[in-house]
Amino acid sequence: MEETLVEQPSVVDNAPEHHARFKGIPWYDPNYTMILGGVGGIGSMLAFMLSRAGYTLILFDDDTVEPHNQGNQLFRQSQIGSSKVDAVNKMTQEYSLNYNTIAVNSKYTAESEYDNIMFSCFDNMSARKIFFENWCKNPDRQIYIDGRLAMESFQVYAVVPGQEDRYRATLFDDSEVEEAACTVKATSHCGAMIASVMMGIFTNYIFNIKLGDSLREVPFKTVFDIPTITLDVEC
Repeated sequence: MEETLVEQPSVVDNAPEHHARFKGIPWYDPNYTMILGGVGGIGSMLAFMLSRAGYTLILFDDDTVEPHNQGNQLFRQSQIGSSKVDAVNKMTQEYSLNYNTIAVNSKYTAESEYDNIMFSCFDNMSARKIFFENWCKNPDRQIYIDGRLAMESFQVYAVVPGQEDRYRATLFDDSEVEEAACTVKATSHCGAMIASVMMGIFTNYIFNIKLGDSLREVPFKTVFDIPTITLDVEC
């Protein structure tokens, strides 16, 4: 697969100055809107990256920032006690000059809003199932990206229409997960890595749409293990 990257004209007439370094790449299009479910170890990092590209983000989380969150999530000490979605909203404004974030300080349910593009950043399977089935309700659905994070490894699933049953086969009950000790649950560098992979898969997807060809990989499953520095991809 050979790709020739040629600078493309911006999709907006007056791209902001802070987008100058990447506005010529085909995936640059700040007109996209997406829903993020969960803004903790994965979601806070991913929201930062997506906001830098100018996307409109709709954030769902009913949790508040606690002191232990600072070890692996993108929050400041002054935000302890704040709702996570409000904290991330302020972060996207201050760090990305992105004022298109909508913070929904509530648990995501079967009655919650859904959209064409959805990122699952939850830490439990029950929330993933609800989030995914809501995405499936949309006849115009485009891509659903699910990140699953462990202490030093992660999995990313990228689902497009036609792969729904294949993804459902990866779901299981939360009771089947062995609970890890509190001191070996999450790290910020692994959270940043999985968020980067999710962002990269999404920009590959948009790149292909814009150019009308499958020039870039959008794998169904991506697995990375830090101790062995191994990457496995399943298309």
